[in-house]
Amino acid sequence: MKRILGAAAANWLRKPENREKAKRTAKQLWSKYQNRKGPPPGGNPPSR
Repeated sequence: MKRILGAAAANWLRKPENREKAKRTAKQLWSKYQNRKGPPPGGNPPSR
């Protein structure tokens, strides 16, 4: 099953417009993750 999914993904990524779409989506997801991961609203976390 993994081989079939891998082959389908590789085939889909052969088209340049699909590669660009995948890059855009990855960048958007990464920026959302980075924004969520930012510092806590109270400032610096308390040290132990």
